[in-house]
Amino acid sequence: MAPRRKAADPPQVLSASYLEGAKNKNDLLKRLNNITEQLSDEDVEPHSPHYPGLSSLATSLVSVNDDDDTSYIYLNHKDKDVRLHSVLACMELFYIYAPEPPWNEDEIIEIFQQMIRQLGNLATCIPNDTSVSNQVHQYEAYFRILEQLSEVKIGVVLVDLVRTEQAPHALETLCELIKTILTCVHVDHPPEVGQHAESAVAACVEEFEGNIPNAVLDELLMPVGSGPVTYVIDPKSKENPPAQIQQTNPSYLVAAKVLRKTEDKISSPIANLLNGIFSGDPKTLESTSLSAEDSTESPPSSGKKKKKGGKDTSSPTLNFTKDVGAGDVYSIAYELHRITPMILTTVIGTVASDLTNTDVDKRWQATKLLGRLFAARTSDIAMRFRPCFRDWLRRSYDPEGAIREMMIRSLTNFLSSQYNQTDLCSDVSEALSVIIKLDKITEIRVYAIHQVCELAHSATSDDAVTGEANRRKTHPISAVSAELLNAVGSRVSSKFKTERKDAITGLAKIYYKHYVSKKLQHVQEGGENVDIDEILDVLSKENVDTAIEEKFSWIPQKVFESVFFTDKQDPDLRSRIFQIVDDIMLGTVKKEGAMLSPTSRAVGLAMMLQTLQTKDSANKWMCTLFSHRSNLQRSLASYLDARSKAKECESGSAEAFTADADAMEKLEKMAALCAPPLATGKNSADEGDLETVLRKLHAAKDKHIFRILSTIATPTHSPSARLRALDELPKRTKSLGNAASSWVRSMARRCAMGSFINSESIDTCIMLSQECFEAGDCEAASHFLRCVKIATSIFPALGGTKECFKTLAEFFDLCRTTVMTSAMKKDMEKFGIVTIISDILAKAASSRTGKKEKDTDSVDTLRKQLHRTCTREGTPEQARNAVYAIAAMMNPRSKPITDLSVRARKEKNEFEPILKALVNPSRLSIPDDDANPKNKDRIISVLTAITAIAECAPYAFNASGEGSKLGWGERAIKFALDSALLGRNTRLDTSRDDGDESEDSDNDEESPERSGRKKANKRKKNGVSVHCQMMCEAIELLVTHIRSTIVSARRTAKHAELEPPSSTHIAEVFSTLAKILEDGGVPPSSVNGRYCKTSQDRAALRRSAAINLLRLCDSGLKLEDTYLTSRMWHVLSNVLLDDEASVRDAMAEELSFMLSGIGKYRHSGVGSAPSMRFIAFVTLCAESRKAGKVKASMMQCISSLRGSIATCQAQVRAMGKAAEKNFENNLKMKLMPEYCVPYALHLLAFRHETASAAGTLAGEDDSDAEMEADELAQSEGASEKRLKKRLKFLFDPLIQSLGERADNISFLLRMIDQIGKFSPVDVMKSSTKFSSLETSLDDDDSETEADNEEKEAAARMKIIYQFAREVLLSHVKKDFNLTVYPGSIQVPAALYSRNQSSPANAPIRYESDDSFERPANKRPKKSISHYVSKNQDMESDEDKSVGDDDSVDDKSIDDKSVEDKSIEEEPFEDKSIDDKSIADKSVGEEESVKEPDEEHEDDFGNDAGDTFSPNTSDSECSPEEEKEQQPAFSPEKEEEQSSEDFDKGLGNISPIAKDVSPLAEPASSSPAKKRAPRRKKVSTKKRKSSDIDIFEDEVTSPATDKAHSPKLSNKRSKSTPKTSASSKKKKSSARSKPTPVSVTKKAMISITNSQSSSSSASSTKKRGTKKQTKQDVDDSFDFPDSPPQKGGKKKAVGRSRKKSPPARETSTKKAKVSAPSPSTTSEASSRASRDRTSRAMRRRAVA
Repeated sequence: MAPRRKAADPPQVLSASYLEGAKNKNDLLKRLNNITEQLSDEDVEPHSPHYPGLSSLATSLVSVNDDDDTSYIYLNHKDKDVRLHSVLACMELFYIYAPEPPWNEDEIIEIFQQMIRQLGNLATCIPNDTSVSNQVHQYEAYFRILEQLSEVKIGVVLVDLVRTEQAPHALETLCELIKTILTCVHVDHPPEVGQHAESAVAACVEEFEGNIPNAVLDELLMPVGSGPVTYVIDPKSKENPPAQIQQTNPSYLVAAKVLRKTEDKISSPIANLLNGIFSGDPKTLESTSLSAEDSTESPPSSGKKKKKGGKDTSSPTLNFTKDVGAGDVYSIAYELHRITPMILTTVIGTVASDLTNTDVDKRWQATKLLGRLFAARTSDIAMRFRPCFRDWLRRSYDPEGAIREMMIRSLTNFLSSQYNQTDLCSDVSEALSVIIKLDKITEIRVYAIHQVCELAHSATSDDAVTGEANRRKTHPISAVSAELLNAVGSRVSSKFKTERKDAITGLAKIYYKHYVSKKLQHVQEGGENVDIDEILDVLSKENVDTAIEEKFSWIPQKVFESVFFTDKQDPDLRSRIFQIVDDIMLGTVKKEGAMLSPTSRAVGLAMMLQTLQTKDSANKWMCTLFSHRSNLQRSLASYLDARSKAKECESGSAEAFTADADAMEKLEKMAALCAPPLATGKNSADEGDLETVLRKLHAAKDKHIFRILSTIATPTHSPSARLRALDELPKRTKSLGNAASSWVRSMARRCAMGSFINSESIDTCIMLSQECFEAGDCEAASHFLRCVKIATSIFPALGGTKECFKTLAEFFDLCRTTVMTSAMKKDMEKFGIVTIISDILAKAASSRTGKKEKDTDSVDTLRKQLHRTCTREGTPEQARNAVYAIAAMMNPRSKPITDLSVRARKEKNEFEPILKALVNPSRLSIPDDDANPKNKDRIISVLTAITAIAECAPYAFNASGEGSKLGWGERAIKFALDSALLGRNTRLDTSRDDGDESEDSDNDEESPERSGRKKANKRKKNGVSVHCQMMCEAIELLVTHIRSTIVSARRTAKHAELEPPSSTHIAEVFSTLAKILEDGGVPPSSVNGRYCKTSQDRAALRRSAAINLLRLCDSGLKLEDTYLTSRMWHVLSNVLLDDEASVRDAMAEELSFMLSGIGKYRHSGVGSAPSMRFIAFVTLCAESRKAGKVKASMMQCISSLRGSIATCQAQVRAMGKAAEKNFENNLKMKLMPEYCVPYALHLLAFRHETASAAGTLAGEDDSDAEMEADELAQSEGASEKRLKKRLKFLFDPLIQSLGERADNISFLLRMIDQIGKFSPVDVMKSSTKFSSLETSLDDDDSETEADNEEKEAAARMKIIYQFAREVLLSHVKKDFNLTVYPGSIQVPAALYSRNQSSPANAPIRYESDDSFERPANKRPKKSISHYVSKNQDMESDEDKSVGDDDSVDDKSIDDKSVEDKSIEEEPFEDKSIDDKSIADKSVGEEESVKEPDEEHEDDFGNDAGDTFSPNTSDSECSPEEEKEQQPAFSPEKEEEQSSEDFDKGLGNISPIAKDVSPLAEPASSSPAKKRAPRRKKVSTKKRKSSDIDIFEDEVTSPATDKAHSPKLSNKRSKSTPKTSASSKKKKSSARSKPTPVSVTKKAMISITNSQSSSSSASSTKKRGTKKQTKQDVDDSFDFPDSPPQKGGKKKAVGRSRKKSPPARETSTKKAKVSAPSPSTTSEASSRASRDRTSRAMRRRAVA
């Protein structure tokens, strides 16, 4: 306070007369100024005789106008300066008269009110502001008021008035005074202002005794609620509205100091106030102005509802407001923890009580406040209030989405600030993980993923330097637990696109920042000349931080497993994966430079693949991703070449149009490997169309676009080429439209090589591997070589560059010639250095440039080393790779040898010396017991090398020997088959001690050798003996020789012709492999079989035999139909259920390759679809560990077959009726995937674990019948469950491949119904077994074991039928699922026979007909209509059921019936229609069918083909384009096609073999005679309802030109003489010869549909007779059906159910047979012969 001054004549000034004597305003201001100065004199005392006028002066200052008692003359003067100086004078008088002021209560209140108004001006008065005149003087005046309030504590006067309640407005004035003092402080004021304000307010608060009014507390707490920082308008901003800047809140600082200063007095009142507000106390709420609502963020119920379909860009559930309120209690409570946290001691519990409040707003506000309090960086509230913290964590599972979302922010904030509290952070991480994994709202899960990824990405990588983290106000990465990252990783497999894309992107960024960058820090700092020890330390497993590895090392696995989602499922994710791998995982390359050096990227690649080494799934998907890029590059290069050729053609010519169309087709194939274009702009629908984009790109005139694309179409381009393409292509394609520009950029990003794998990084890996090897670390060298191996397996050109291949050759020579220690040699063998290098060389050699110049020294040296590896020192894998490398170097891909004669000559020159050395008797011999262990193993390497030569050099391998000598390859084949497998022509000493034949012994007894060393164990560590491995390699050699020779023999050239292996040799190989499988892996030779006693040996031999037998059945080879009998087929199927898991898995994987048409089953870039017999194998893979892969392959196979069917149908439809008939009778049985069902059911019928009928069957042990009831029920339940699973595994792909509108269910239902009428043939019978036609009619109670097996299979077939029907009906959702298939259905006669006495033809327990009484305890089977309605009710999202017009009834079926001039078929009436519906809807029917499962029989009488071959190699049509991961199938091509018209008619379809050509006429049994034209005649006689014809017509082998398609008829010719039963019996006996299963004999069964034209009364009468035999009951499987007859034909109104009588009653039975159609004599004769066969079959069954 300034010192008080002395006045010259104070008594005269300090008087009322002096003040009232003013003449004008200026004089008044002068007098007031003088008075103020005199009052400031320290000598002035109240009631002093020296100052008699002091009292009158005080009264005059508060005097009022005479006219208005409420208007003060000076305090309310119209001049502001007069008012200011009046207040200053009053402030001095307060000081002089303290503690009792000289005014009454009203006058005091008036003085304070004017004082408050004047003090408020201090906030806008800045002392240093020179822009305002008289600013300094005014500031001093206002500051004087604040100074007086602080030092004199004048405010206590108001406190006394409030406390004594003497003035009514005292409390309001006091509150206004405190508010003005707190707000008058400006950020630019001197610090003294804040100090005086703090002192003035604190004086007022401390003056209170006891309770402090809530109004006073409100004024103190409101600035606190506004926070330490506020936002003010930027005076320099020129924006509209003006921008805001952040500024310190001085009011908050003053209030905080007041609270800290008066904490003892004010803590309890504030706590009571807050508790009252939080608890909703009415009195408290009435006495306070603080808000009980959180104004910083709107609670859920107060936010506006989003419009339907609208998006919330800020948050999934919350609406944010810009205005930040300062008077809400929640903000105040949060800020109090910073100022005086002890005040909240009792408040926390009150707030926590609202966590379970039913009011969502209350619960939300309490949760938010506690979250802010717990997560505050300087707070320890969470530790002090553990129960409240646990209650708060439970809000993570709150039913309200907005609360869970707010919890996400609070939890992540807690982790970032309280990371030192490990126990609490563990609980928080668990709560966050639950939200990410299990929250039901997708937006909330995505929000949680974003928060966690941002939390981890913003963390510091150095966990040890916590001080640095605190200084930066950041958190270490340890704040994010591994559990939390794993929770984010679990969402990578989410079904929501945004969720999985954001999760994998965030994880990849975290991985690079906190793992890759940290691990490669020292390598990056060292640059390109980094010490090799630094690199070895990175790859070393020593001193590894286990916590860091567990937290981050799994992220690459998740990234690559995301490749599982295809472009069809999620194109955005596939594009994002490319971007992550190229630009995030190992940094990116920009114009400014790369984030990592080439050395760092190479080390990072090796480090990453090291972690993926044991992750088979991730490795597979990584290879899939880069294979996708490789395919795209090849497609792009192919398109660019085609386009350039089209441009070279003459404009407007036919050649130009053809070339342009070819280029456009290749562009479409390339587009199939890219993401679809995004629709942008106004015309988004048009621009986003793929066809439009491709057309624009193809027609682009900017040649630079295609030049840039050509630079990235090869994998060896530089990083700068990629940058250029990504930068310039969008600019140059901008004129094509936004959609085209973005699509081209996306395509370029997928095509160009990123920083993960490129030529630079692979070159560096090769050099680093050599350096590591020279440093003695073979393990590190193997890591780098593994990177090169993976890269060259997908991009061979990366290893075929000049520098890379030269380095590889030098490295290979270094490994083979360097003298090294024994430890080094062991490490080389352990990590397979030489093996990996040889594999790389084999792949890279094919991509070397084929220049016509001599090889360099390094290449010559490499060739010598490869020869040495083949013949002397290499392991089996090394020998194989060496052969491959030599073959690739001889015939590089860049310039392949097109002249086959030149190739044959080069092969002989290159490989004949190697073959000669390998086939040398000293090497190619069976090792005996006394042989050196190395020599024992050597035979395996020799056979492996010979096998590789047979595959790569068939001309050299099959070359004949000199003179009459055998060729080297023929000698090897003879050794493999005769010596190794069959044990012929061997000089092996078979003497062996009996003690060595024990199967239980894993190791042979060790015996000392001559040198004194112990004899090495002959058995490998994996348990497979050397002799077993030798036999497996012999099998590989035999199969590889057959395959390569057949494929190569198709190429014809002068001096280069190959003769395919003899049929005898092929048949012997087939039988040998089948014999091994049938014997359980026991070798066929007892000589070598004595070495294969263990289960491992037998399993290895079974695996090898099964896989190679399956490879021989490749449809491209055309061997399966000729050499694989049904017995062999069954034996091969058993391997899928082998006791050894490794055998099952290997067989299932090989089956998936066959179904997909990849690997060994892909010839010249095209895969061939397998036979239906092998598609049926999938039903046995349901329990396999490879079930997913097999099912995916089956879906690919089915998709390709359906594409081939559609294309072939379109082609043959344009070629006429003959082609259509041939397709219907022959081709469709080989192309329709549904025809695998008969084969699959046959397999299941002969599986003993298949569910069978209740009770013991013939041939079962009595012990089975004596099982306990519960054990029997459990066994039957497990068997039925397994059967359902297998059937579902078969039917699901067939139905799901057609999508939601699958229309093949009725076809499958018809098929299984017809199969159920036949008895499965036991193909495992010996060839000496008699057929059913040879069986005597005399009753014989003795049954053989094979007959029992057939009966058991027939009993199982009933259960299979039941469950198959149940599985199919489960797919029925709509009536369109039961769309009728108009064609015929056939079953293979090689597997099924119409044996009437078979249990399969007995009445099934859920079927009934007119003559079979349903058991009383059986419920009627529900119809398909029931399943339709049931499934529609279960699925709420399905459309409404189809109307009456689409229902499957007789009328609708009749409308949909197909009429053909040559084929009349009765349409299929669905067996789901119940009795009532048939009776109501069928017009003219006499009697409804009681059993819904019965089905009519198809009519094949009018030239309908009834036979088909399961081999698809002669009939398949290739789809038009090859899709990603789905190789196209095409039929195998014949070398010569004699029918040129046929080739022209098919167009672009791959040729179908001529023997099944759509134009090929079905051949008759007598080629010289032609079929006479058939005359149609309406029959007036009844036709037997179930005539079954069995035909055994010859079908030529696939190698012949024409196929035999027998003409079938179920009607007898008029010229056929009637014979007696005895004569029929004799003829039947003469014809009943066993029917062998071969390609020249195919027996098929045709099921006929019969129509009845008799009256309904006659039909009813005959059906009701009691003289029906058991045969009538057995054959009652027909639906009543009568399609409408067009063209004046009479409509059949009924159907006779009378069955054909037994043969011995033929002469006496008066059954009328419908008149046959006219025919030639020869045709009638052949039909009569077939009728006799049919009748003999029926006679046998009836007897």
